[in-house]
Amino acid sequence: MDEHRIARDDIAGVLFHLGRDCPGAVSCVPEGEAPDKAPGVLATDCRALNEAELVEIMDALAREQRLPDAARNPSPLAGVQRKIALCRLPDGGMALPLDGTGAPTTHILKVPRRGEEALVDHEHAMMVMAGRVLAHPVATTEIFELGNQRGLLVERFDRRVVDGMVSRIHQEDFAQALGIPTGLKYGRRPEDPFSAEAIGLLLDATAAPAAARAAFRDLTLFNLAVGNTDNHAKNHALIHDVAGAPPRLAPLYDVVPILLDQRVNHDFGFRIGEAAETGTLSRGDYDAFLAAIGFRTGRSKTAARRQSQIAVELIEAVAGEAAGLGGPRMKLLADMVVDQAGRLAGALGITVAFPERDAFVPRGGGFQIGS
Repeated sequence: MDEHRIARDDIAGVLFHLGRDCPGAVSCVPEGEAPDKAPGVLATDCRALNEAELVEIMDALAREQRLPDAARNPSPLAGVQRKIALCRLPDGGMALPLDGTGAPTTHILKVPRRGEEALVDHEHAMMVMAGRVLAHPVATTEIFELGNQRGLLVERFDRRVVDGMVSRIHQEDFAQALGIPTGLKYGRRPEDPFSAEAIGLLLDATAAPAAARAAFRDLTLFNLAVGNTDNHAKNHALIHDVAGAPPRLAPLYDVVPILLDQRVNHDFGFRIGEAAETGTLSRGDYDAFLAAIGFRTGRSKTAARRQSQIAVELIEAVAGEAAGLGGPRMKLLADMVVDQAGRLAGALGITVAFPERDAFVPRGGGFQIGS
């Protein structure tokens, strides 16, 4: 805005200069110009990257440096982690869309900064675990290694690939759907616009509100159980995949066990009832959250028992999966998840069977801890 000398409330000016890269599948261009976003053919609308180019890109991301000029990010992505949007070709190779084609990317490659390589393993483990214990769809991830570089490759759920043709599926995160600026993506104060009540309004507007409510309840329980307290408004989304129909709740994405990083705030991304963090969470807070997103349990003891049973089954499943984590960089993660799941069960006043683990002792320094 400073570069183009336009005011924040100059909507037409903002769209004139920035509208080509609106979020999702939307592109706003001056009248008479062609859309800036279009379906693409992977075989002809993308430039394959060789191994040296990919290593250079990953190294720049890890060092938090500017990307090589030849790898200008075609689709700048929000978020704390450094990342680039890429295309995966039919032969499995990686590519970038050719300039001027407007072709969509198919994957996001996230590369942690130097010394935090364990984050790749941790996030991948949490996404795999989510896919096993949740009924709701989960974004597909894989560990991507090249040379001495490691990253997390995430398949985009807002893309459709058919016979080598890739097209965009419109999606909007909760902040965009609610008209909330990125700076207000957390709902940690009572006056913040992002809240469980606001989430309930979005879920009510989906194609299947009851299913969306149940899914969001489960996603929230899962995030709390694995120590992902960073589930703010940018980390949930709606996807418009059927023309003319209401949206549906997008697959789960960006599950990071943030409790392992002692350098950051561990308050919830939004308040659960009156609680801002696990230490103050109570069953009453959880029941208030359920009511806020649209569950009508009221004074029904049967409904309350059903919600308790759902929580027991999900938390037990998480703890059981965590106990089975093995390999390098996994022990501390497993200890944390079992410990956090136990704390969550205690806060909700439910009895859950837990595997025995070493006590989780938080350490300073964040995700560079590899044990």
